[in-house]
Amino acid sequence: MKEKFELREMIYISLLAATATVSKVPIRILSNFLTSSVGLPGGIIGGIYYMFWIVAACAVVRKRGTATLFCAVQIFVTIATSSMPVIKLITYLPPGIAIDLFLIAYGKFEYSKGIMMILGAIANSAGALTQAALLMNLPLAAVVVSTLTSAFSGAAGGYFAYMVVSRIVRSSVTHAS
Repeated sequence: MKEKFELREMIYISLLAATATVSKVPIRILSNFLTSSVGLPGGIIGGIYYMFWIVAACAVVRKRGTATLFCAVQIFVTIATSSMPVIKLITYLPPGIAIDLFLIAYGKFEYSKGIMMILGAIANSAGALTQAALLMNLPLAAVVVSTLTSAFSGAAGGYFAYMVVSRIVRSSVTHAS
């Protein structure tokens, strides 16, 4: 059975995706500033922030295709608001596809702390893999290291999404009673 998105869910996805997209530039600048002095890639901090939004959207909407739709909205927002080369935009889609494929294979739409951390790790790894292999043309060893290290920051983003979404859910349940 195919699930359709309700208007409210599409609004949630769009708002979260647009917020994530327009805030990427200042976060990228900040993360590069904080990490460059110690010789680390800026994506370590950026990956935490970027994966927070996509995992949060999945946990809020809880439907198949949420992550891919989130990434598609990010592509459209980026096209409308920046001069990023279109070829670079292909790196936006694999994180969403990876999350949706995992959720389909997993078969459940439970959003525990562990699952949300896995979603963040998978998404950030998929994005890093795409960037390293297709755009940066890195050697295999560098692609593997980049992909594996990005899993840690993505998992941290999933953990923060869990903390925020679970607090919102608890708060709304408390206020509804």
